[in-house]
Amino acid sequence: MRDIAGVQPLSKAAGAPSHWLARGRAVPLPPLDGSQSADVAVVGGGFTGLWSAIRLAEAAPKARIVLLESRYAGFGASGRNGGFAMTMVGRNLHDLVRKVGPTQARTLHLEMVAALGEIQRFCADEGIECGLSHPGMLTVSNGQEQDLRIRQDLEAARRCGLTDFKPVSAGECRELVAAERVRLGHLEEHALLLDPAALVRGLRDAALRRGVLVFEGSPVTKISPSGSRVGVETPGGRVDAGQVLVATNAYARSVPRLRRYLFTVCAYVTLTAPLSAAQWARVGWKRRMGIEDKRVMPHFHRPTPDGRILWGGRDAPLLAGPPDPARDRDRRIFARLEESFRWTFPQLSDLPLEDAWGGPVSGTVSCIPHAGWLDQGRVLYALGYSGHGVGPSALMGKVVRDLLLGRDTPLTRLPLVTRPLTPLPPGPLQGPMLSAAQGVLQALDDRSGSPNPLAHLALRLLQ
Repeated sequence: MRDIAGVQPLSKAAGAPSHWLARGRAVPLPPLDGSQSADVAVVGGGFTGLWSAIRLAEAAPKARIVLLESRYAGFGASGRNGGFAMTMVGRNLHDLVRKVGPTQARTLHLEMVAALGEIQRFCADEGIECGLSHPGMLTVSNGQEQDLRIRQDLEAARRCGLTDFKPVSAGECRELVAAERVRLGHLEEHALLLDPAALVRGLRDAALRRGVLVFEGSPVTKISPSGSRVGVETPGGRVDAGQVLVATNAYARSVPRLRRYLFTVCAYVTLTAPLSAAQWARVGWKRRMGIEDKRVMPHFHRPTPDGRILWGGRDAPLLAGPPDPARDRDRRIFARLEESFRWTFPQLSDLPLEDAWGGPVSGTVSCIPHAGWLDQGRVLYALGYSGHGVGPSALMGKVVRDLLLGRDTPLTRLPLVTRPLTPLPPGPLQGPMLSAAQGVLQALDDRSGSPNPLAHLALRLLQ
């Protein structure tokens, strides 16, 4: 049976978890075979692990760094996301100010602006071809309650003394993209769009050039601190390390001491066929910026380097358990995404969808990523981007570098380090609480009505 729009998804036909990963494959690296000694072992070959290994290798070129990836670089969320590199940390700027205050929110925002610039320079210097563009980010409202959220972000920017959030009227929004139901929005100039799988492959190669030993097909089965060293075991061998970084995000649910703080978000994306010149003319979008709406569980959409529209978001089931590959393809959710795409762009009724995929995202109660020690000075973790990791992971790589080197710097005093993770309820209550909260919020978004007390409670539970 066909999956979406009468078409076998391209990525599924290619045996890849996403369209991005199907577009190009790096030469696989061999698994760990035997024993290795390392100053630092990095567990996870996504954005966080690779940026951290690169920044550490640059700061300590004599350090022996070993990176272990269970499948291949970018197999998880790093190779399946929408390719938005934004300044956003947490749910939005208003939410960040509410949680950390305007001074820290401003500092973190400016660090993120710098990090996006560093991504651009790094790709240029390393020759990483990842379809990178710098069109900015348009955030829009499609309903009265979303109007309020737009205004809250603008007020938060004013409180932080930030001038890079620009209000955009309904007419101005429609000049940027022909979506007639848009009511108003705000535009931020710093956001990048890119092919995330191509970026992660480029980061893998950049790490190799800096002397990092990368082993793919090497799932870590055990991390065992002993004395001043830490043993990291895989089916094929063992790394004896002075320090370990756990950078597996959603898959960190396998670490018992982290289960109380993490849940799995199932995120989904659809992709159209390439648009003709006439179809692009109908939709406008000349600037080709990324767009996100202000639902609690937002839609996000963008043009791709090969001339398609990526449309994702909406339903995002929350799981108390670990990532479940069986949930990576959900025809009901794909159909609901197609429904909202047609509602937004009725002028593209002749444009078929050709691909769809899903993947696990690491969720935390605060939605703010965090780096902290499991074993002081020896085992560090960095995770919890809640679906916005492409940009913040580049900043996190520098935070991890400083923490592993024992430096006290402005980066190690950011909320990413100083604000602790908030625990979830005890194990048996996690599943029912997450399921109930997700159901209430989804219904609220679908109804687009006024928030009610249950919705407020659910939103609080997720923050």
